Amino acid sequence: MEPLYEFKDSQGTMKWLIFTLGIMMLAMAVFLPDDPEVHIWLMWGTRVMLAFFGVLSIIVVPEVKIRAYPDHLAIRYGLTKLISFNLDNTKIVSIKAIEYNPMKDFGGWGIKGGGGIWKGWYGFTASISNKALAIETTEKNYIVGCNNPGEAETMLKNVVGLK
Repeated sequence: MEPLYEFKDSQGTMKWLIFTLGIMMLAMAVFLPDDPEVHIWLMWGTRVMLAFFGVLSIIVVPEVKIRAYPDHLAIRYGLTKLISFNLDNTKIVSIKAIEYNPMKDFGGWGIKGGGGIWKGWYGFTASISNKALAIETTEKNYIVGCNNPGEAETMLKNVVGLK
């Protein structure tokens, strides 16, 4: 099914830098030469660590995508679909464009739990910006970072049916 509206937010240069770094770590884990003078546990520990952090950095490449369908919002973080969730349109209470401080309120960018006035909210930020959408539901509340929250707010409210 085609989405009625799609919004994507990322920091292009940072996204590809992190993705490239992850690929390089995976390549190092695979092509790390065997050294008979190095203990085997140290060598394999280094390989496992490089592979783990390489895969982790590819999974959480900073990119947020919101797709609005007639019955739900689909929110995805990262290039893979591992970090994604759906919000039923009937459970959405409000959608607002806001300004916030990612460092002060959430302790940085990425996937974080909020503090201060945003305590109990979940933050998903991909670009270095202080603009976001605040999506309040009957179950959980989300802050989704975006560069143009005014347009996204208007379109999502139309799809969801909020005033």
